[in-house]
Formats: sequence, C-alpha cells, structure tokens
Amino acid sequence: MSEVRGYGARPMTEAKRSKYLPAVNKLKLGLFPKAEIKNHMEKYDVDLSVCEPDDPSAYENFGDYLARDFKEGVRPLDQSHNGLLCPCDGWLTAHFINNLCTIPVNGHMYSVDKLMGGEGDAKDFAGGLALIIRLDEADPHRFIYFDDGVVCDLRQIDAEKNQEDSMFFGPRTCTVMNTKRFHGVAQVEACGNAKGVEQLGQGESPAFSRGQVKGRFLCSTAGIILLFKKGMMFPDDEFMVNTRNALETRVRMGERLGVAISMMGI
Repeated sequence: MSEVRGYGARPMTEAKRSKYLPAVNKLKLGLFPKAEIKNHMEKYDVDLSVCEPDDPSAYENFGDYLARDFKEGVRPLDQSHNGLLCPCDGWLTAHFINNLCTIPVNGHMYSVDKLMGGEGDAKDFAGGLALIIRLDEADPHRFIYFDDGVVCDLRQIDAEKNQEDSMFFGPRTCTVMNTKRFHGVAQVEACGNAKGVEQLGQGESPAFSRGQVKGRFLCSTAGIILLFKKGMMFPDDEFMVNTRNALETRVRMGERLGVAISMMGI
C-alpha cells in the first residue's frame, strides 16, 4: 500500500473498497491457526513489538491474534478536554450526513437508518457528521470508547443479503450512547462475516469511561462508523479535505479526531 503525503500531518492513501470475504475469514479463525498467524504477519508486515503478547506462538488462535492488545503506553490517549478520541487504528474518511440521512459507504449511498438497525432514530443525525474508519489487515482489531458516557441501546443487526460485497453490509453492532462531550452518538461496528463483534467493556453497568476497551472484531475485514448529531462535533479539517480528494487518512487509537463544539472555549 503506497502512502500519499498531502494536506495534514498524517499519512494518507487512495480510498479503497473492502470486499466481503466470508470463506477466507472462516478459514483464518478456524483451521491451522498457528500457521495462519505467521503467514498473516509476513504478508502484511505486522509489527508485534508494540503488542502484548509480542510472541506469535503465545496466541491460541487467529482471532486472539487479530484482536491483540497494545503494550502499555504505545497508544497514549489525547488529553485535550474537548477532544474526540480515535477508537481504533485504521484509515478514516469524513462525511456530512445529508437531510435524507444517507452517507457514502464503500461507493454506495447508504441509509443511516439501515446502518443503525431501522429503529427510526436515524433522523436525529440529519445534518450531522459521520466518521468512517476502515481497519487495515495489519491493525489490531480491538476498539475503545471515545468519551465518558452511558449506553442507551445496544443492537445486533443481521447482514444485508443483497449487499454482501462490503464489510459495512455484513453483521453489525450499533451502540446508541449519551456521552459527556458529544451527547447523543451512535457507533456502528461492522464486519465481513458471521463471527461478528464481541463486546468486552459492557458489564452490568451501562456507564463507560474514555479510553476503556469496548470490544473486538472476530474477523479480519472490519470497520467502525461514528455518527454525530448536527452541531455536536467539529472534525480536524485535514479529514474533510482529504476525503474530498478521495484519500483516506491514517489514524491511531487514542489520537484526537476532532473537538466537541459544546465544550469549545471552556
């Protein structure tokens, strides 16, 4: 993957579509886990030195390796009082949510209502912003909460049978939450096979903390969509500029992606 340097400090690449590969993902998670880990590391130049454990033989299966954790201090959290944390490593594009509540996803104009499970609350996000983060094959497939808050609703959504060419139309989890800095937000975690998403950070209490582990993907093809209501979040401008130029921007877990408008100047 060739990097492009342009507007902003972060690396960029030409936007690409991620394909739906259920057979490949099933093989990786099931058969020959040890051999597949080594093959995957060589193919995608995975650096385990920043992860815990850093020995590939210490992972029981491919799924555990795929959702590996970072060593302490490798992904420090942004400390700005109004900052939006990046929930995972990946490649980001930023889009306005139009008045019809649709956004461009992998070359399709896709309904926010469908992404969220058809519960009828997508209209609340009209005029807002969507941040789409595509996880690369080499990225650890786990993610954190981007703010302090409480979970209002957790929805499990089946794959769209007529759109099986993209990870974003595979099985999804939608978390509707109320957060300290951004208020009503939805986070959609989408993946490319039936293994789906495992929620790790949700216990008996609906409350969560900024930087707390939220979950992990159980497949290699995955992405996260963050949905913000109008006037709640202002993204760092490089994301909007790069997206208009058909570029994805490289982001890391814990980095700042934008600021809460309601807390600007406080």
